[in-house]
Amino acid sequence: MPEPRVTGTHSCADHPQHLARGLPGANATRDIAQAQAEVLALVTADVRISRYGIRTPPATRQCPAGDNPGMSPTQHVDVAIVGGGVIGIAIAYFLAQRGGKPLVIEGTEVAHGASGKSAGLLSPGLPHDADATGALPPLIARSLELHRAVADLLDGPSTYDYTRYTTCLAARTEEEASQLYERADELSAEPIPAGEVAERCPWLDRPVAGGLAQSTAQVDSAKFTARLLESAQSMGASLRMGRAVGLVGGTDYVEGVELDDGIVRAEATVLAMGPWSVRAAAWLDLPLPVRPLKGQIVHLEPSEPAPPGGFSDMHGHYVVTRPTGLVHAGTTEEEEGFDAEPTEAARDYILETLGQYTSRLGAMRVVDQTACLRPVSGDGLPLIGPAPGRRGAYLATGHGRKGIVLSLATAEALVELLTEGRSTRVDLAPFDPARFGREP
Repeated sequence: MPEPRVTGTHSCADHPQHLARGLPGANATRDIAQAQAEVLALVTADVRISRYGIRTPPATRQCPAGDNPGMSPTQHVDVAIVGGGVIGIAIAYFLAQRGGKPLVIEGTEVAHGASGKSAGLLSPGLPHDADATGALPPLIARSLELHRAVADLLDGPSTYDYTRYTTCLAARTEEEASQLYERADELSAEPIPAGEVAERCPWLDRPVAGGLAQSTAQVDSAKFTARLLESAQSMGASLRMGRAVGLVGGTDYVEGVELDDGIVRAEATVLAMGPWSVRAAAWLDLPLPVRPLKGQIVHLEPSEPAPPGGFSDMHGHYVVTRPTGLVHAGTTEEEEGFDAEPTEAARDYILETLGQYTSRLGAMRVVDQTACLRPVSGDGLPLIGPAPGRRGAYLATGHGRKGIVLSLATAEALVELLTEGRSTRVDLAPFDPARFGREP
């Protein structure tokens, strides 16, 4: 068994190198080899094979008190989930449904990033979506099924504004219209002749060349994440506020998370860190090409009730009427690193772009503007599955602009992988983190 280590900047007393100092009779003159042998015997004694297929130490061991002043004793859990966004919370929800006792670790607040600021659109597909592999549609389809089921189970319409509606996919040119009509089946949408668009889609009061009508849904993303967490906690999941600073384990395995105030030992560790997955890449010593993509949304208040539903263009811009009566207009795709501040330039760009399709926004008052960072992978597909070469570690990140819509199918599949050894509902092969290989 490789010598356990902690990756990161802190240490804990039940890491073997530090346990050596706390062994009965240990002193500075003690033979180092003998001390290490005793420590390894201690940490490997009574090791069991968990239902997650991971070697774990006995649940009774804790960091010896006083060996690292100010640090909390080690906590032991079934599964540690790093990240309190919608992906991490959904994983906790499905684990708790199966009787697990997962722990979600969050450094700031639940749904602090995109999970609390996104538009929450549950679309079966949009014209700007690019997926040459064909891997995403089955994942989206399964997730939409789960969204409908979970909305029924958790009273989504009243607890997180789950609302079904019809949106229009609009084309401004004949070429765009031709492309839309060719993709109607793929986008689960109904073609609308150019002459009927204004009647079918009241939002579109400026000339367009054609469009599609698509049945879709929306949620309040912050409320949705909070409701999942509430339900997960009622079934045995827990939440711990604390900043993860590294992983506990060895060169080829992970057995927990190091926090700035303690250690969490886990049979499985799931890293659902969104755009901050760059930190996980350093801890795992793996190439995880996930970067932040900034998106901004303008919140508008109409002077009179806005038309129901909304519309989207060929390039990912959209308008949607919320159940509250407000209108959300978005969005941008900005390569700005970790800058998440709203900008006047983005507001003007969004309103000008969408103003080509509708005149209605001009009479509305801007009441808010939000910005968030979405995690985008190198090939546009999420990373879902075991971390290559690091037994006990799993990844769930890189969902881009589809974090809310893909959250439930991602969680269901990963939980099946954890508890049964494979996903039965969707094929996770296209999302395997190992596809990026190791850096030389």
